[in-house]
Amino acid sequence: MAEALGRSDRRGRIVGIAGAVVGLGAGALVVRELVDQWDATVEAVRGADPAWLVVAAVAGGAGMVAIAWVWSAVLGALGEDVARGRAVRWYFLGELGKYLPGGVWTVVGRAELARRGGVARPVAYGSVAVSLVALYLAAALVAAVVVPFDLARQRDDPRVAVAAAVVIAGGIVVLHPRTLRALLDLGRRVTGRELAVPLPDGRRTAGLVLRYVPAWIGIAVATWAIARALDPDAPIARVALATVVSWIAGFLAVPVPAGGGIREAVFLAVAGLPLGVGAATALAARVLFVAVDGLGALAAGATTRRGGVPGAGEQD
Repeated sequence: MAEALGRSDRRGRIVGIAGAVVGLGAGALVVRELVDQWDATVEAVRGADPAWLVVAAVAGGAGMVAIAWVWSAVLGALGEDVARGRAVRWYFLGELGKYLPGGVWTVVGRAELARRGGVARPVAYGSVAVSLVALYLAAALVAAVVVPFDLARQRDDPRVAVAAAVVIAGGIVVLHPRTLRALLDLGRRVTGRELAVPLPDGRRTAGLVLRYVPAWIGIAVATWAIARALDPDAPIARVALATVVSWIAGFLAVPVPAGGGIREAVFLAVAGLPLGVGAATALAARVLFVAVDGLGALAAGATTRRGGVPGAGEQD
């Protein structure tokens, strides 16, 4: 048993290192484009419209809070009545794990916080698995809706939108309900426990997917607002498509911490922006969402320390 665990730990370290290398390589490509287009990028940044940056901050914060908010509905669908405020706090504290190599810590962090707050362990881990799959199915749905609008605008060169459609279709296949079982198997291996998780039926799962759609609208609007601040001609449909597709790609690149580098590289390839502006937008969006996660975690930590750690069934 000890030998098997040792092999598993070594594999985990190798995967984590490989993910970090891939992410750094992809990020380096984005930085190179930024450097190559430095003069044009600096000019765009100097002329950035601060009003649009404020819009980006508000929309980005709203999008991330919406993700946390819906997680309470996922817990409810699995039979645990958790106050939304508490679920939001657990979410932001647990999400810090996604910045660690390996891809598993966002699941473990959020689930363990829920468990310590009184949620049954199987439901805690199952809720994170369900929420991730529903979240990215919603992303694929939003992207699929945006594709026709982008095709209508880019009739002269629809190749990027068609390629994005292929990525979306692939994402839907990968984000099949079987993914839930794979994530739960991962949780079993990490915890060494059997997780008999009650999964929601198809109708409830579809409802959860739809409830995540506003979060992706907020994330797409935030990213487009950054692009609009730098370039008044930034195409909203293409930037929105690039945003959602790049987040899907970052999620599927499991070993890469928070999809770092992968997300930016895919965005740059799809967004249809001048390369310098596209790279600056991708990097600024990353900074924005890291800041939202960090501020959310600070606020969650402060309110948790002030109010203690109440049981799951209590109301805020």
